[in-house]
Amino acid sequence: MYYLLLRLFDWHNWQRYLRDIMHKPLSYLILCLLPYPLTAQEVHLQALFGNSAALEVDGYRRILKTGQKSPEGVQLLEANSDFARIKFNGREQRLTLNTSVATSYQKPNRSEVRLTADGGGHFTTNAWVNGRKVSVMVDSGATSVVFNYPTARRLGLNLNDAQTIKVSTANGITTAHQVNLKSVTIDGIKLTNVHATVHTDAFPQVTLLGNSFLSRVDMQQQNGVLILRARY
Repeated sequence: MYYLLLRLFDWHNWQRYLRDIMHKPLSYLILCLLPYPLTAQEVHLQALFGNSAALEVDGYRRILKTGQKSPEGVQLLEANSDFARIKFNGREQRLTLNTSVATSYQKPNRSEVRLTADGGGHFTTNAWVNGRKVSVMVDSGATSVVFNYPTARRLGLNLNDAQTIKVSTANGITTAHQVNLKSVTIDGIKLTNVHATVHTDAFPQVTLLGNSFLSRVDMQQQNGVLILRARY
């Protein structure tokens, strides 16, 4: 609509505009009359302080207190030291720092995995190592992804040319092999060339997802849920 009005007052181009618009399809004329904006807005959480939050809405910085609504229609429902809860177009969304959400609620660009702790407080999930499925447990104390020997053989890992090292475990000093995995995938998060260690015995009983993987993703823990988020 603004486009039509501006052209209306551009007297020098008026005649040329009439000739041009007569050749436009009907769909173009309808789009000109639709309210702005046509594309989804982006909402970013920039800061949290008390019951207020600093949001960036469609490129504009908005500081809202709980209950307030921005000119773009984004309402802040709740804010604390961990997250902000917003409402837009009748739907609610929780934002954390350094994350964003499309107000059209499209799928975020960065893949995200949410893990719930088991009865022992451990976070376990399924991973695909070089395309083969294996159960893993998140262990930020492990330097790399760690396999026992039977699991490594089942996954088809080639240990013939692997470097041999000595490692200290709960069972004492043992021999291990260092290998590079072509890929490790957990849901939508896929990393390539991931360092791993293969013990020559049956320890550990479960494959450990260590820092050679964890250091390359963003991790966040909220209310007992561990969030792994791809960086790209």
